[in-house]
Amino acid sequence: MVTRLIAKQTEGRIFFGWFVVASSLLVSFGIIGGQFSFGVFMKPMTEDFGWSRATLSLAFGTTFMLSGLLRPLTGYLADRYSPKWVALSGVAIMGAMLLVLTQVENLVQLYVVFAIMAVGITLGSGSALAKIVSAWFHRSRGVTLGLLTGGGSIGAVILVPAASSFIEIATWREGYLFLGLFLIALVLPLGLLLIRDKPQDMGLEPMKVTQADMAKRTDPSEMLRGRDATFSEALHTGLFWRLTFGYFV
Repeated sequence: MVTRLIAKQTEGRIFFGWFVVASSLLVSFGIIGGQFSFGVFMKPMTEDFGWSRATLSLAFGTTFMLSGLLRPLTGYLADRYSPKWVALSGVAIMGAMLLVLTQVENLVQLYVVFAIMAVGITLGSGSALAKIVSAWFHRSRGVTLGLLTGGGSIGAVILVPAASSFIEIATWREGYLFLGLFLIALVLPLGLLLIRDKPQDMGLEPMKVTQADMAKRTDPSEMLRGRDATFSEALHTGLFWRLTFGYFV
């Protein structure tokens, strides 16, 4: 109801898709920023528990590895179910595990929490959010996906020193408490309020490519923009292989 009111009030002035992009960017900001904050917790946690840096680094590294291996599963779930709920489930899982980390007392608990958190990181970043933004923007899709990707980098730049400040002022437990509450109390509610899987869910249309834009395009991969391409069509374009190679690099 509130979302429809916002859309109606901004109709003709601001395309609601930009609100979707902003809230999706915030999800990426919180998830990636929180993930890259792990490093600042290493010294205080090793000092507190007497664990070696190698032991703690393995827990952090396992989270990164699992989140990478689970990426295909996120894509499958985003295609089969609601990408909004996939992404926001990731926010909820990661936020909850960050709060649980404040109560960790031994290595077994630590590894279990980080393993579960890897699932949240995977669901809350990457393909699910990209699918949402792509559904809203056929035109300016590159810009919006770029903003989405940049949101994670900005999150790392801001949340890492913010978590470090909490550690300096209080303890590492308060640092994790700050990150967890940021996701649960701010990112999750705004995502629930503003993110929608596709514009048709609100009686809207995506920002479409105009005929004038299409007339300027001659490259085969350019002709696919403005609509969803099949996997087979994508395989026959240079753009797909350049992007694939870039990710592996």
